[in-house]
Amino acid sequence: MKTIWITGGSSGIGLAVAKKFLSQNWRVIISSKNINNLNSAKKNILESSTNKEIYAIKCDIAERKEVQDTLIKIEQEISKIDLALLNAAAYSPNKNQDFDIKNYELLIDVNIKGTIYCIEALQKIMNDRGNHIAIVSSPVGYRGLPTAGAYGLTKAALINLAETLFFDFKKKNIKISVINPGFIESRSTNLNSFPMPFIKSADYAAEKIFLGLTKSYKFEIYFPYFFLLAMKIGRILPYKIYFYLIKKITGL
Repeated sequence: MKTIWITGGSSGIGLAVAKKFLSQNWRVIISSKNINNLNSAKKNILESSTNKEIYAIKCDIAERKEVQDTLIKIEQEISKIDLALLNAAAYSPNKNQDFDIKNYELLIDVNIKGTIYCIEALQKIMNDRGNHIAIVSSPVGYRGLPTAGAYGLTKAALINLAETLFFDFKKKNIKISVINPGFIESRSTNLNSFPMPFIKSADYAAEKIFLGLTKSYKFEIYFPYFFLLAMKIGRILPYKIYFYLIKKITGL
């Protein structure tokens, strides 16, 4: 039985992915910084699964020592990790377009530094095992968007990081993937006040992520296809055209 560790596993995409992998006979370990939410998520998952190999371990990824201790505990007391899904993230939409340094610091601490702390600890234990690290980013990291300065900054950094580690971790025999979902129903997207085209359920995302991570190796997993295709085209547009289109679309 293979083992997946999921950060941010108590809700949204993380919870849906945990359910999906457990249903496919994987051993699943979910983490988040809130132990009460974790225990509720574990109970929810067990109610609908015959596979009981589900573990909930508190881990605040913004705390480097806690990440290191968590991975030691998992490897020594539960199982070696075959696949790590680094999904935990902070989200705080900047609806007023203010430059709020506290918002930037929060998102950088969790989304960038927290992910890096996980990768630091994982690469030490996974070295030369042929394991897999998948980083959940977002197409908001493709190009700058209104009101998304802090969040987009962190997601752009994660995409660039994954691209770099694709090369650097080959010598460690560790596979790297980046996951860029479109709008997915969750507590985070509930905070948005703007229309979200092609919004999908967390179960839809879990199915796409499971197939992308288990069938054949892919560096980038993205969905829904046509929405992400439009976002990818936006990456290569000249600034003058891109800024004009975004202004027309958003009215900002």
